[in-house]
Amino acid sequence: MNVEYQNLTIDEIKREIKRIYIEETGKEPPANITIYRSDDFKNLNDVDSGFDGTVIHFYDEEKGINQEYTITRGSETPEKDTWKPLDWTYNVFGIFVGQNKNQYRDAILFDKLVTKKINEKLRNNGSHIKLKKIGLGHSLGGNLNETIQITKQRYEKVYVINDAPPSFYQLATIDPYFWGQLVKKFNLNPEHYEEIYYLPPSELKAFAEEYYKKQIDERSIHHLTAEEDLLYAVSGVRGFIDIGSRQVIDTNKDFTSIKDLIAKISDKDVKAIQMYLSQYSDVYNEKGFDGVVQAMTGVDLSLIESLESLQGYIELLQGYDAIDYVMNTGEVFSKLMHMFGEFGEILSKIRHMYDEMSEKIPVLLEHIGILYKNLDPILSVFVQLGYMTVEEKNTVLREVKEIEKDVAWIKQRLHALFVVIKQLTDVTSLHELFFNLTVIMVLIEELSQISDKVSDIVKHFQIIQENTKNLQNAITTSVNAHSLKDVINALARSKGRAYDEYGNLILIKKVGEHEIRMNLSSAVRIYQKGLQIMEEKEAVLHKMKQRYFDEYVEDFEIQKRELMKKIEDMEQNPWAYQHLLGHFTYDAEQVYVLRRIDVHESIPPLDPRIPYIFEEAMFSYYGHEISRGKELIETIKKSFEEFFEQDQNVSKIFDLRY
Repeated sequence: MNVEYQNLTIDEIKREIKRIYIEETGKEPPANITIYRSDDFKNLNDVDSGFDGTVIHFYDEEKGINQEYTITRGSETPEKDTWKPLDWTYNVFGIFVGQNKNQYRDAILFDKLVTKKINEKLRNNGSHIKLKKIGLGHSLGGNLNETIQITKQRYEKVYVINDAPPSFYQLATIDPYFWGQLVKKFNLNPEHYEEIYYLPPSELKAFAEEYYKKQIDERSIHHLTAEEDLLYAVSGVRGFIDIGSRQVIDTNKDFTSIKDLIAKISDKDVKAIQMYLSQYSDVYNEKGFDGVVQAMTGVDLSLIESLESLQGYIELLQGYDAIDYVMNTGEVFSKLMHMFGEFGEILSKIRHMYDEMSEKIPVLLEHIGILYKNLDPILSVFVQLGYMTVEEKNTVLREVKEIEKDVAWIKQRLHALFVVIKQLTDVTSLHELFFNLTVIMVLIEELSQISDKVSDIVKHFQIIQENTKNLQNAITTSVNAHSLKDVINALARSKGRAYDEYGNLILIKKVGEHEIRMNLSSAVRIYQKGLQIMEEKEAVLHKMKQRYFDEYVEDFEIQKRELMKKIEDMEQNPWAYQHLLGHFTYDAEQVYVLRRIDVHESIPPLDPRIPYIFEEAMFSYYGHEISRGKELIETIKKSFEEFFEQDQNVSKIFDLRY
C-alpha cells in the first residue's frame, strides 16, 4: 500500500512486491504476479476525479492461489503537476459534506473492469480456482474501499489503515437505497438534500450504523488505526460512522492525540462549516479547487494578472509627446487597435468579476466577523490545553481583526471600482478609447491597490502562523501519524524491525544499552547483486579460457595434425607430388620419376610463454579475484545470520532472488 504512493513502473512494482513478500515471509512469492493500474484504463471517466488505484493479482496453479488485491490510493497533498490538494478537497466535499461521489464511482468501475479482465483470462486458461477479492486502502483509499464494501459488498475482506471514515452525508449521496430510507424515516423532501444537515447527528449516526450493520458482515471490514492520527481525532464529529473491527496502535510514545482539541468544537460550529461548504459542492464537482476559491471570493486572479500587458501599452502611449504622436502615427494606431480588440472582452470580464465580488466579499466579511466574535473562546481552549500562550492568543486575535479591516477596505473600494467601470462602459470606438486611457489606468490602479491589500492579508496570516506553531506541530504530528510509514514502523517495532523512507527493512538488536541497526534490504541487494556480478565474471572468464583453448592450444594441435597428415600423404603417395621436381619434356619425364619421399620432420612445441601468460598469469589472477569477491560477499550473509541467529528467515531471504 505504501509503494502505491511512489508512482513506480509496473516492473518496479513487481520487484518491490517480490522483495516485500520475501522479506516478510522468507518464502518464494506466487508464480504469477500481474499488475493493473488505473492510469491504463482510459474509460474510467472523462473528468479527472483524482482517483488512483492498483490491482495486484497473485496466481499460482500448484499452490491453489488466485487472489486479487484492489488498492485504492489515499489522499495526496497536491494534484498531479500542481500544488492544489485534489484528494483532500474530495475528503471535504465528498466525505465530510457528502456531495461528491466521483472517486467512489471511479473506484467501483476500476475494480469491475479489472475483475472482468482477470476472470476472462483465467477462463481462457482453463483455471477453476475461485478468485478471492481483497480490498486495501489508506486514508481516502480506505474510505473508498470501505464504502464500496458496505454499499456493494465486492470483497471478501477489506483492510483499511488510518482511513477517512464514511459519513452518513456521503452515503446519502452515493447510496440511493439509504437515502430512500432516510427520507422515509425522517420525513425528508427527496428533492432537497440539504435538509439532512438539520437532522440530529446522533440520531442519524445511530440509524446509519444500524442500517448498514444489517446489510453486511461487519467482520469483513478491519481498521488499523494510529491513536495519534488526525482523521481518527476528527472521527467523533458529526457525520462519521464506525463499522467493522478496529485495532488501535501507538505510533508515537511522546504524543497522544488532538482528540481533546477536536472534542471542544461544538456540533453547531461543525454544522455551520458544512452548510457553508455545501453551497460550493457543485462548483467543486465541475471546476475543482480553483472554482471553489473563485466562488468563495468572486476574485479572478488570472484576469487581474492579464491586465499587466494592457498597462504596459497605456504607459507607453502616455509617455509620447505631441510630436511623438505625429511621428509614430502608425505605431500608435496599431497599439490602439490591439488594445481595442482586447478591451471589450477584458472589460466584460471585469464587470462580471465586480458583480461576483459585490456579492461574495460582504458574505466573506460577515463570516470573518462571526469568526472574530467566536474566536476568543476557541483560542482560550487552545491556551487551556497548552497549544498556545496567552500572548500568542492575543496576537492571533489582533491579526484576525486586521484581516477583517482589510477585507472591509476592499468592500469599501468596490464603489470606486464600480464608478470607473461605469465610465468605461460607453467606450465603443478607438477615439473614445484614446481619450479614456487615464480612466483605464485608474481602473488598473484600483485593482492594484486591492492586490496590495491582499498582500497585507497574507502577511497577517504569516504572523498568525508564527503564533500558532505549537498547535501546528500538534496537527503536524497528527498528520505524520496518518502516514503509512509511521504505522508500518509501529507494527514492526515489536518484532525488532524498522523501515526507512525507501521501504528498506532494518533489523534491530540491542547489545547492552546500545541499539544496533542493520539494513537487511540493502545487504540482500548487495549480496545478490554481488553474486550476480561474480557469476557474470565467472562466465566471462570461462569464455576467455575457451577462446584461449580454441585459438591457441586446440589450434596448435589442429595445425600439427594437419601437418602430420600431409607428411604421411607425401610419404605414401610420392607420385602425387611429381610436379615438385619441375617441368620436363615427355621423354625426360619417363626417366625423372619421383618414387619416394622421406620427410625428416621436427615440430617444436607451443611456445611455453603463451600458456604461462594466459594460464598462470591472467586466468589464475582473475580466478583468485573472483574467489575473494565471493568470500567477501558471503561474509555479508554470514554476518547477518550470526548476528540474528534466532531469525530463521534471514538466511532464506538472502537465497531468494527478486
